[in-house]
Amino acid sequence: MTMAAQTPVVEAAAARTSLLLLRQGAEFFALELTAAVEALELPALAPLPGAPASLLGMTTIRGASIPVFAASRVLEVEGRTSGEGVLVVVRDGTRCIGMVVDEVEDVIMADLKTMQQPMDSMRGDGVVRGVVRSGRRLVALLDARAIVRIGARALPEAS
Repeated sequence: MTMAAQTPVVEAAAARTSLLLLRQGAEFFALELTAAVEALELPALAPLPGAPASLLGMTTIRGASIPVFAASRVLEVEGRTSGEGVLVVVRDGTRCIGMVVDEVEDVIMADLKTMQQPMDSMRGDGVVRGVVRSGRRLVALLDARAIVRIGARALPEAS
């Protein structure tokens, strides 16, 4: 076999991206694995006075204070709003926020070149980048930058 014959296989493999598959209510979402710092059991949260309902509280992970939000409120879908779930730490550059989801399902591979545009109803706040297929289900691919930006805007002003 020549090198030219091997090249398409390498290109096809490189086009696939690792995604962390999340479930919130009956909906499936995914984050690029590079943006999902970690997923862990929900720790105790310190409430913030004057915080919006979407902000469940603050926690400290590896010495950093991280605001924790209810995914159901950020994503505007049904699901648990507090108390239970899995904390997913989402990063955009140096900023991190926590998002509590009902469940972390798996790591999946997707070809983002085949990503479809989100429906108009999913476009609010730019949180959904597009829709990818994972087996038989459609998965909304989340924009980590938009999620972190929404989280930063929701923090109460320091007095």
